[in-house]
Amino acid sequence: AGDPLVWRFRAENVRDAAFSATRASLWDGMRTPVGDRDGDGRTDYATVYALYRPSAVHWPQAAAFGREAIAALSDVTGFPYPWPHMTLVEGDGIIGGGMEYPMMTLMGAYNSSAEGLFGLTAHELGHMWIPMIVGTDERRYSWLDEGATSFVENALRRRRTPGSRPERDDQETYLLAAARGLEGEIMRWSNFHYTPFAYQIASYPKPASLLTALRGLLGEEAFRAGYQGFIRAWAYKHPYPYDFFNAFEQAAGKDLDWFWDAWYFRTWTLDQAVTQVAREGDATAIEVANLGQAPMPARLVVTLENGAVERHEIPVERWLHGEAAATLRLRTPAPVVRVEIDPEGFFPDTDRQNNVWTAP
Repeated sequence: AGDPLVWRFRAENVRDAAFSATRASLWDGMRTPVGDRDGDGRTDYATVYALYRPSAVHWPQAAAFGREAIAALSDVTGFPYPWPHMTLVEGDGIIGGGMEYPMMTLMGAYNSSAEGLFGLTAHELGHMWIPMIVGTDERRYSWLDEGATSFVENALRRRRTPGSRPERDDQETYLLAAARGLEGEIMRWSNFHYTPFAYQIASYPKPASLLTALRGLLGEEAFRAGYQGFIRAWAYKHPYPYDFFNAFEQAAGKDLDWFWDAWYFRTWTLDQAVTQVAREGDATAIEVANLGQAPMPARLVVTLENGAVERHEIPVERWLHGEAAATLRLRTPAPVVRVEIDPEGFFPDTDRQNNVWTAP
């Protein structure tokens, strides 16, 4: 009663604003470490809030999920969470999935699964870095934030469940769409895709899968330097895709135009196959064919009869020079009994059955 109560809010380095007003919600709060924001050698913290109704059965865990995600994302991105708080708002009946804003996300109840709520939380909080810190244009290049955020969501899922491979789901979703000819080019403007499904594939699972492939191609150290370097260089600025590409090329010290062209500007697919393994005198000849249009190095793991394992690579330049097949000749102390291409599954190969040869 009487004079109105006035709240004044002030925020720095934000690109959007949102608020939630509720009388029905419970309110949890925790703090989370985010790393050293200001370079003084001491750990800084942010507060994580969760606002939810009692009908959201897994949301009593939401603040803890947010605390875990913000701390992990600060490490994965190499950029400490910069704002004083992060607020998770349950909006079941308003939204099914989630929508992000600076320091706030609105998410559905996800009553079916606590792990599903964690994955959604990891994804939406991942958006605090792209596009909220690194200001990408989702109308044109949605893959820059949705694909990168799906990738870091998978990284957090792996941290939570060691030994799991959550990125396989994205890879299989992309490959299924590619096999049916339902995808569109990633670099097509996002609001100009021919179908909503093509937009979905080009924005989420395919670019997330390509970051997994790029990590396998460059190695963990160079990939991490490229990814984190991109975020640092473009914090509170507005990058284009070429700035993203350049960050990885600078970190790796390599020209990767062939990678961007094949995977981002086209809908080419990868299919590498072990087509023949034959003994030639004191050597073994291993023939690998590039049956798809997309070029990638052929990473081979060769197992010998004595149990020894060797790793070899047919460089991508062989395919870039127009060859359709390449032969690797090895002199080994024991017969070759098994050959497999990319056993780690980094690269999105359309047919993994022809990736393996086993001695009869």
